[in-house]
Amino acid sequence: MQDWHTIPNARDHVKWYNDKGRMKLNFFLSVIFVGMLLNGYDGSLISGLQAFDAWHEDLGNPDGIGIGLLNASGAISGFVVGPIITYIDETFGRKWGIRFYGYTILIGSVIGCIAGVSGANGYALFITGRVIIGFGLASFLMTSLVVVQEITHPRSRSTVAQSWNSYYILGLVISSWVIFGTSFRTDSWGWRIPYILQVPLALYVLIAVQFVPETPRWLISKGRDDEAFAFLVEYHGAGDEQDQLVRFEFAEMKEAIRREHEAKAERWGTLLKSPANRHRLSLAALMTFLTVMSGSSIIYYYYTVVFDLVGITDPTTQTGINAGLNIFTWFCQIAAVWAGKYVGRKKILLWTWPTLLLCLVGLCVAGGVFSNAGEENAQAGVATVVLVWLYLGFFNFTNPVLYSYPAEVQTFSMRSKGLLVWNTVTQLETAYVVFVDAVALDAIGYKYYIVYMPLVIIQWILVWRFMVETKGYTLEEVALAFDGPNASLANVAFLPEAEQPGYEDVTKKSDAAPTL
Repeated sequence: MQDWHTIPNARDHVKWYNDKGRMKLNFFLSVIFVGMLLNGYDGSLISGLQAFDAWHEDLGNPDGIGIGLLNASGAISGFVVGPIITYIDETFGRKWGIRFYGYTILIGSVIGCIAGVSGANGYALFITGRVIIGFGLASFLMTSLVVVQEITHPRSRSTVAQSWNSYYILGLVISSWVIFGTSFRTDSWGWRIPYILQVPLALYVLIAVQFVPETPRWLISKGRDDEAFAFLVEYHGAGDEQDQLVRFEFAEMKEAIRREHEAKAERWGTLLKSPANRHRLSLAALMTFLTVMSGSSIIYYYYTVVFDLVGITDPTTQTGINAGLNIFTWFCQIAAVWAGKYVGRKKILLWTWPTLLLCLVGLCVAGGVFSNAGEENAQAGVATVVLVWLYLGFFNFTNPVLYSYPAEVQTFSMRSKGLLVWNTVTQLETAYVVFVDAVALDAIGYKYYIVYMPLVIIQWILVWRFMVETKGYTLEEVALAFDGPNASLANVAFLPEAEQPGYEDVTKKSDAAPTL
């Protein structure tokens, strides 16, 4: 049986710089990636701003509960907005969620910067801004994951989708170095400058997204087949209407969506009746369980506290270590994207998760040694820095899988709903974790690492038992990994051969595969 990877395509013999459609498609993807960079930039702000005495003073010196609530507020608003964004994405198009994101970053950033102005309640203003930004962050995550999966050329889809989160880390890098650069200031502008710099990036995303077309799968679902075919011809086929891969893509998308509509697969009741669909939704929830509940939140949101626990208290030292750390983790993500072309998603998680457990054990030991040594053990501080780098290095090696997999395993009709489940679980877990982390670190310090150790073990077992390998498939063909060769939602003409390098014959295992 022919492998779809070998179907002739115009890009096989047209240089990328001579393919105008491909260049335009890269621009469309760059808009998403800039938005993700902005997401990452914002993601490290609160942890970085905690190093500024002026920020604490402008917000009325909030305690651990107050800081935890600041971090949790965005997740709570993200949870609330999820169902609305799902409806908008499915009904009006994928771009609206990204537009909404741009507006919320603009408004929320301006409101946050007013905190500390004479006569204003700094904490109330700042948390209001975080709530508004939280609406947009969740909207962007849900929408951009779908867009990246649905507009990318099939031969580069896996690599592009897995590189999506690397731009989040790049945003962390930029944010951490900006914060490091302003850490020498002792006035309120030391923290306001990094915060207000979100505005120009948000403006760019808001303007540039107007040029991004709707995805071909969404167009087909609305009966706009001609527009969908024109998209594929221009951006995947270098303008050749007879391109074999373009015609294969179009036929496969159309047939899969037709069958989903006939089965009324877009309805929640229909979705939940199928064991395979419940398995898909459960895996989306599992990925966010791995992402949020593995201990990474302690370092991402409270790295200043982590360093305080071992005697590293100077703001410039803390922000400098974090800035270097983010560069390191970005390189780890790039390496993971490259490795993803050769190693299956499941293997990456199974190989990496035990190292996270070892790092958590090491962090707990280092904290205990420093505490018991009467706060005079410099080696414990050095060990903590090394272990933090190792932990986040390994964790970020898995992020391309953790963030691309939830959208990849869903059928078209399920994709927005699957990401609604993913977003709901993510925001609830994040709100809980970042609030509890702050309180627990304040109360029991380094001993809190112990809480995450059994969770990491449980997560490894769940991945080993339930995760399905998807390497080597188009989006439509992923149904085979869950439903087997008799998949009812897609009539696939070309399948990966069992002898293809790196291919795992999951279709033979799918009938017996356990489901959550």
